[in-house]
Amino acid sequence: MSADAQAAVPFGGVLLPQDRRTLRYAVGATLAMTIAMGVGWPMSFLTPVLSLGFLAAPARLELKAGLGFVSVVAVACLAGLVLVELLLPFPLVYMPFIGLVLFRLFYAKADGVSPLVVTWMLIALLVLPFVGMIMPQIAFMVAGGLVAGATMMVLLVWLTWAMFPDPSTPTGAVPVPAAPVVPPPTSAVKLKNSLLSLTVVFPAVAVFYTMQWTGGMLILIFIGILSMQPGVAGNIKVGMALIIGNVIGGIASVIFYELLVMVPSFPFMVLLTLLCGLVFGRQVFSGNKMAPLYGMAYSTVLLIIGSTTSSTSEADNAVIVRVLQMMIAVTYVVVAFGLLERLSRRRKA
Repeated sequence: MSADAQAAVPFGGVLLPQDRRTLRYAVGATLAMTIAMGVGWPMSFLTPVLSLGFLAAPARLELKAGLGFVSVVAVACLAGLVLVELLLPFPLVYMPFIGLVLFRLFYAKADGVSPLVVTWMLIALLVLPFVGMIMPQIAFMVAGGLVAGATMMVLLVWLTWAMFPDPSTPTGAVPVPAAPVVPPPTSAVKLKNSLLSLTVVFPAVAVFYTMQWTGGMLILIFIGILSMQPGVAGNIKVGMALIIGNVIGGIASVIFYELLVMVPSFPFMVLLTLLCGLVFGRQVFSGNKMAPLYGMAYSTVLLIIGSTTSSTSEADNAVIVRVLQMMIAVTYVVVAFGLLERLSRRRKA
């Protein structure tokens, strides 16, 4: 490697592409977890979880896209606050409206909008009214926390990409074959997938709103995140992969927490987060068919540990409760999508 090429790559430039991507993935998530848990703004535990998609992306997040992403999250939070102020006290108006909003978000995802952007919007529009049922003033704090988390995430993604950039293709190298072009889905397929997602998520929103089950908010967040997983709306194998990946993540979370109990230190938590990122990240970029499972597992670890360590409740019980909530959400999403897909096939037959 030439001196110029080495200078262009931090840390000596001697890493293989897979190693560099693994380090970017693990270090970026660890930095996000460290800042989120250290500062502790409202809903800060979501930042490292939702940063994984950008850290694992095959291309760098451009400046315009990053600024646009933060703007979209801010607008979604503003819309959520408007729902809290104007529509939340009126169930007969709020529920149909939120159903329409959910459908529009799912259709936007089916139409090609980034699932990461839609996920942040979905969480903002679900969580803020839900928090507003407790106290409207808290909703404003949470909205600020979500915007701060989105901003912090973009900055950390830029930083880690600068630390561990992908190498440029050397002159004379054999180009990597382009991925086969997949035709865009038809309007009928988009409509079908959007209605399937709405049919799964909207009943959960309605039940949580009607019962005012604020203690189960993490389940609602899980359901929202899982509903954005590619292919889950129409493939039972993807659903089973979700279950397996989250079971792995749940087991890893319990081990993570028990180690943290033995050494209750913030630096030790940071080191454990980095170790998990390196272990799971190595598999994420391995190229084998099971790779997506490890991305799901690591996101589960970050979500469970982050929400547990940032909670004021008894952490010993909280980690088990979080794992159970995760399994409830995953099982619900997979079973609901599976049943709807089976009913759809029977009608066609």
